[in-house]
Amino acid sequence: MFKLLEYYGRFEGFRGRVGRLPGWARVVLFVAALPGAVLAGLSISALVVSIAALLLLTVPMYRLMTWLTGVNRSQVVQGEEVIVEEAAAAPVDSGRRRQIDVTIIE
Repeated sequence: MFKLLEYYGRFEGFRGRVGRLPGWARVVLFVAALPGAVLAGLSISALVVSIAALLLLTVPMYRLMTWLTGVNRSQVVQGEEVIVEEAAAAPVDSGRRRQIDVTIIE
């Protein structure tokens, strides 16, 4: 948490120093930072495209496999409900503590 505050303080100090620069110097700094911002945007868009490609390839295959194996959505949901009901039917601890005997050998 303290590192986060330290980084925020550094950022605010940098922002204050940039704010004191003349206008033309801020424009030059912006132009110098522009390629990095463009590359960051491209990498984010590449991530989105790769996730979309993953879904476009796997979702039809998933549907084909569920169709071939005969497993449908209602069977999966019913199976989960059975598991939940079995867990609820398990004996519940009455709140008493168990006594554990411990022997320490030196």
